[in-house]
Amino acid sequence: MELTSKSRLPRLVKERIICEYLSGSKTVQMLSEEYGMSRNAINQLVSRHKSKFSPVFDAKLILPAMNRKKTIEDTT
Repeated sequence: MELTSKSRLPRLVKERIICEYLSGSKTVQMLSEEYGMSRNAINQLVSRHKSKFSPVFDAKLILPAMNRKKTIEDTT
C-alpha cells in the first residue's frame, strides 16, 4: 500500500503501523518500504502515539488480534 505524498493516512492504517512496530513484528525500515513512507514519518507517528498513551500501553496491541483464541486471561 503505497501512499501519495499529500494523502492522509486512515486511522486504521496508522493503528496498524503502530501496532506492528510496537509488537516487534516489523522494523521501521520494513514499514517504510511497505507503506511507502519515510522512516522519519513512521518514527513521528509512533512517538506521537507514545506521548498520548501511558508507557504501559507499549506492551498491548491497539487492534484486536484476528482469529485469536481466548485465553484464561481474556475471560477474567
